[in-house]
Amino acid sequence: MAVRKLTSEQRLSRSIDIMEALYAAGEAGMTRDEICSRFDISGASLDEIIGIISTLADRESGARIICECHDERVVLIGDAGRVLPLRLSAAEGAVLNHELESLGIEECAAARIRRALLPAELGYNQRVDDTVARGSYWQQLCCAIQDGVRCLVTYRSLDDQHPRRRLIDPLKITTNGDQTYLIAWDVEADGQRSYRMDKIEELLLTEDSVVRHTTETTSLHDSLAQASQSVKLLMPLDMAERVRWAGIRSIKADGEGTASVTVSYSSENWLFSQIIAAGGAIRIADDPALSKRLCDAAEAMSFRS
Repeated sequence: MAVRKLTSEQRLSRSIDIMEALYAAGEAGMTRDEICSRFDISGASLDEIIGIISTLADRESGARIICECHDERVVLIGDAGRVLPLRLSAAEGAVLNHELESLGIEECAAARIRRALLPAELGYNQRVDDTVARGSYWQQLCCAIQDGVRCLVTYRSLDDQHPRRRLIDPLKITTNGDQTYLIAWDVEADGQRSYRMDKIEELLLTEDSVVRHTTETTSLHDSLAQASQSVKLLMPLDMAERVRWAGIRSIKADGEGTASVTVSYSSENWLFSQIIAAGGAIRIADDPALSKRLCDAAEAMSFRS
């Protein structure tokens, strides 16, 4: 009976299995017949898998894995194919598990990856919270950061009328609450900036390498706390206990079911958006001029709609 042709997921899974087996076999390797029988594949599929293994390389050193066939024996050569034990942290495992589900990986292959990599405390059903907004370019930016590649991003901040391109050197990706941010060096502005990942509309990798900069290690909360703009807001106490804005400096209950919340902010448009979205539940307590600008902004939004 003919051996069924492998799917792409099965080829990948078998490639990992065979690479592990060849490493364990050492210099003697394994015969083609032994591999085909053990992993239930045809000779043609084995040739494809040998090709897949031979395209792999160590990302840091660039050393390629060499998988050769000598007198019907398949041998793994060199340390690039060394299979080392790897266990992910709970956070890394949660991201992996989420990606396995979102990419639609064949379930048996996904289950094997989970068993091999996920820590026991994570469990197979735990997911990354779907409210975390990572945007469309998370993977590409992770690679750009690792490889030191300068990028062009199209981004619209709350204070921009239209999206505009920025030439940046990506530094790191951080998460605050339900948002993920790219920390990067804006080449034109010659300064460090933060970009919400879900608001990056386009990403282009340039052929230039990043220039190393002395970066600030302050968190988003600390950075906003140093901002010169702050405001005291009045809102219901239960709402104050739920807000997760990075710039909150203090929350003080007044004993009547309301609270005053002091917030640092860098964008007036962001502040107005939060207040307007609350539908009248939030009021500005200490800045009449800011309250007037809020009313004007709300009126303009009402007029446009």
